[in-house]
Amino acid sequence: MSGLNGEESGGSPIPDPDSPAEAAAGENRPVSGGGKVRIWFAALLRSAFALVLTVVILAICGGVTDVVLHVTRHGSSNFTVFAGITAVDVVLDGDVSLSVVGQTEGGSAATLNATDTSTPFDDPIRSTSVIGGTLYLTETCPDSRCAVDLTLTLNTNDQVSIVAGDALRLNDGVVDLSGIDGQTDVQIAPGKLIATNTIVTGAVIGVVECDTDVDCRGVATAPGTDRGTSAVDG
Repeated sequence: MSGLNGEESGGSPIPDPDSPAEAAAGENRPVSGGGKVRIWFAALLRSAFALVLTVVILAICGGVTDVVLHVTRHGSSNFTVFAGITAVDVVLDGDVSLSVVGQTEGGSAATLNATDTSTPFDDPIRSTSVIGGTLYLTETCPDSRCAVDLTLTLNTNDQVSIVAGDALRLNDGVVDLSGIDGQTDVQIAPGKLIATNTIVTGAVIGVVECDTDVDCRGVATAPGTDRGTSAVDG
């Protein structure tokens, strides 16, 4: 029996694989080439999985954000009457369309009908005041997806001054004038001017459409501006 006992026979002791010393020694043993490849592939797969998961999460977040910004919108409308008006001074910025209609003769009231389309983050900003018989109106859409439709009804002899521009989307901002006999001056850059039975002066970068040559003869345009179906001299 003594031959089987390494300690009694002077031989090396039989290693115990469960002993802490042997476990530590196993951790320090060099890894074979095949083991290194398996470890490398496992790390690569984990990295690829993390990358794919990140892309999926970003895609979901981007889709939700796109819906919130571009699809989810709400509308509202209001109607306002202004007394003692003989002139209007309007400044528009963004996706704002304005129709100015001369319907009454000899009256002194103006009415404003507004339809707003808002995003969850921005509402159209409107400011109105009456000073010395002049209605001052400003309208701004700070967000690329908000929009406003304005209809201003006034005396046919009222003076009208409009400055408008929509740098985000060319020609989405429209100024439509109809039945105005008073002095009418329009500055649009860029945008679209439509004139019916109204003699207009000013300057437009964008599109000009008039029912007669006389109505828009006093409107200067930049080279390449579309003058509509009724061609007029610039």
